[in-house]
Amino acid sequence: MRHGRHAVLAFAVVLSAAVTARADDADAKAIVDKALRAHGGADTLAKFPANTSKFKGTVHTMGQAFPFTGEVATQGADRVKVDFEAEAGGMKFRFVSVVSGDKGWIKAPNAQTKEMDKDELAEAKEQAHAGWVESLVPLTGKGLTLAKIGEVEVDKRPALGVKVSGKGRRDVDLYFDKETGLLVKAESRVKDEGSGQEVTQETLYGDYKDVQGVKYAMKITVKRDGKPYVEGEVTDVEVAEKLDDGVFAKP
Repeated sequence: MRHGRHAVLAFAVVLSAAVTARADDADAKAIVDKALRAHGGADTLAKFPANTSKFKGTVHTMGQAFPFTGEVATQGADRVKVDFEAEAGGMKFRFVSVVSGDKGWIKAPNAQTKEMDKDELAEAKEQAHAGWVESLVPLTGKGLTLAKIGEVEVDKRPALGVKVSGKGRRDVDLYFDKETGLLVKAESRVKDEGSGQEVTQETLYGDYKDVQGVKYAMKITVKRDGKPYVEGEVTDVEVAEKLDDGVFAKP
């Protein structure tokens, strides 16, 4: 279940407009401006940089599919807590993972809490950054660069792509429905836990619901190098201006 644990963590992280753009990226900025309006508006998104959500789904690993349920809390680009339970062979296993700034911990079944090593923390922070970009909240401020990357088809509908780049971080490609402006797909590079090699992670978003004025995707599907990885749905979500610091304490 080790790979299954990482799969759910990646999925959960996935659960959490004026930018520094070059003149030749005016089209990208226009796409993002429309997306921000579609998701509730730049001011509303900026007001709620934190959220807590409950989810359930299936993770595909080791040639099998395992059901899971859990809860994820995120705040900003570097605070993420994932607490979930997976089932395999009729037994249930609980995992907790926390990233808080420059610290990170993992608590596995029947084991003491383990501090993430340098490589684990670096990858966790990369994925937390990608999740933060996919929340669109950082696109309401400065510090990121946008570039238009063309049009693709997502679920048989045209979608416009924007590459989001940040200093010292991997790029994140966002695709917005051409008509509605809602985020329908994101792509980024992640390190596969099994092979240790970087792979392309594709996240599909759908079934949007209004939560305190913010549009939130309730259906999320994750693929790695085109293969099914996680299929999940959000069963409940709350957005917030700030979560209690204790949420991100060592488990």
